[in-house]
Amino acid sequence: MTAETENALGLALADARLEGQPIDPGAVAAAGDWPPADAETAERIGEIATQAMGEPVAGWKIGATSPEAQAIMGCDGPFLGPLFAPRIHADGTTIPYAPGTLGVECEFAFRIGTKQPTGKADYDATSVAALVMSCHPALEIVGRRTRGDAFPGVTEAIADFALNVAFVHGPAIMDWQDVDLGAAEVRGLVDGQQTNAGHGRNVLGHPLNALAWLANALALRGNGLRPGDWVSTGTCLGVVPAAAGTTVSGDYGPLGRVAVTFEG
Repeated sequence: MTAETENALGLALADARLEGQPIDPGAVAAAGDWPPADAETAERIGEIATQAMGEPVAGWKIGATSPEAQAIMGCDGPFLGPLFAPRIHADGTTIPYAPGTLGVECEFAFRIGTKQPTGKADYDATSVAALVMSCHPALEIVGRRTRGDAFPGVTEAIADFALNVAFVHGPAIMDWQDVDLGAAEVRGLVDGQQTNAGHGRNVLGHPLNALAWLANALALRGNGLRPGDWVSTGTCLGVVPAAAGTTVSGDYGPLGRVAVTFEG
């Protein structure tokens, strides 16, 4: 794929997100250029799209952190994407139902309180916890800017903002360091009716493992976590179906609850 095509695809994906109109990448790229051939190409397209959005990046999402998600995406490990500040919301928010929405994921999110030292790429679950200011129940709305009703393959997902649509965080979990997040049960509900259930251990064994992966991956890309960043660590229970006019909730038992309502 030429640099010119990468640029055109990145700009088209940003326009599709800003305008809420899914696109046909085949109308932009030459035959055989979409989906991207590898993760490196997909990341370059995604970086162009991120710059073209013109919105500040206020955190990161991690995709494919569970075997179920990896099977759906056709990959054997996680990937990352940006969270844009205007698309981060507090519990109980009402947002438009974006075209291309695929569903809602119930996740554990971390708020970063300490800057990651430049180049440090050897974090594990224990050491990365020192960067964390707070832990929250959270929802990630996922979707695509390209035409289609199913989850795309991993390279298409990486290029397309890692499939992020919006992010909703609940109240901070009190004394989260004393909680076994891996053992925590999480339930997904639509209009109060349970649709899915899972545990924190579905996220690379523990949400802090996902955070450590992200910190190391960012460092290898010349980036890093900063104070105030939000990090959504991946779904605990698959994907909760969503539709216009519904309310999707994540019930984390004694750890809290978080909800989002989609405009009808």
